[in-house]
Amino acid sequence: MKNSNKVGYLFAVLGVLAIIFSLIAILVFTQSVGATKSDIERVPVASFSKGRQTYLVLGQDRASGLTDVMMLVSVDTKEKTAAVLQIPRDTYARYTEKGYRKFNGALSALGIDGLCGFVEDNMGVSIDGYFILDLDAFVKIVDALGGVEIDIPEGMYYRDDAQGLDIAFESGRQTLDGKAAEKFVRYRSGYLRGDLGRMDAQKIFLSAFINKVKSTMTPAKALRLASSVMGDIRTNVKLSDLATLAVAVFDIDEEDIMLVTLAGEDIRSKVSGAWYYVVSKSSAEDILREVLGAEKEFDCDGVFRNPDNESFEKIYFSSVRYESKTSKDISQNGIELEKR
Repeated sequence: MKNSNKVGYLFAVLGVLAIIFSLIAILVFTQSVGATKSDIERVPVASFSKGRQTYLVLGQDRASGLTDVMMLVSVDTKEKTAAVLQIPRDTYARYTEKGYRKFNGALSALGIDGLCGFVEDNMGVSIDGYFILDLDAFVKIVDALGGVEIDIPEGMYYRDDAQGLDIAFESGRQTLDGKAAEKFVRYRSGYLRGDLGRMDAQKIFLSAFINKVKSTMTPAKALRLASSVMGDIRTNVKLSDLATLAVAVFDIDEEDIMLVTLAGEDIRSKVSGAWYYVVSKSSAEDILREVLGAEKEFDCDGVFRNPDNESFEKIYFSSVRYESKTSKDISQNGIELEKR
């Protein structure tokens, strides 16, 4: 895969939007810095009668308009479980008749309503709402929490003067503020599989972030977080619905939060020379059923395949190994990051 560090500002916090925005909503809903769990329990719970709620979460690059972070975040309020499905930004998808068919361009081409419809129709899940985060939100959220502690397995070093990017981390446990966290989740040059290695690093950060939120979040912190990021977020989810969701989310344990990347393989197009991530139909379908409770067939219209490309077709119709991990497992045992 091409060795580039451009864009790709990961908002690892996206995976815990169900937690973060629930807390934000509670404080706005109660209009009280001193909101307590008893306040939360008095919030109406008429919504979410079907149990599982799934949200499309996007991190958008301000300069290019591309969504280089794409996740489906699902919360089952009855079973008290949650799941985060990462969708690689280079995923091949025929959402347009134009030449650019990496999935991170779908928002610009289809608009948010069109993209939600595209995901529902072709991934077999119902989208209950969306969140689009501005680039500044990641740094602000991490700083509002007082930083996130990460055990960095190996040194990470990269410099790109053109981007103003200077990454230099020693190995070992350390607390990252917003700017440092951005560098950690942005780093990819030293990973054997580039973007996929970075997505594993994102899981490490995400698990550490979940642990920090679950162990230290207070109403005062949530209010500070809300005031710092609400201007950087677009969503169609009502505050009352988020408040209701919080009642269930507070009871979800780390071992019941699952993280997984959509199954597939990266490959370079012989025609354009561009790198793509080609989804494995059977493996993706297994993941969506197992993790997100999808009931419909994955990609019934074949929008994630390219019949004219033999190499793409081979991956699409093969079974690809994937691994789903709980947040607790990752925080305790980590993920092996394959280095170059």
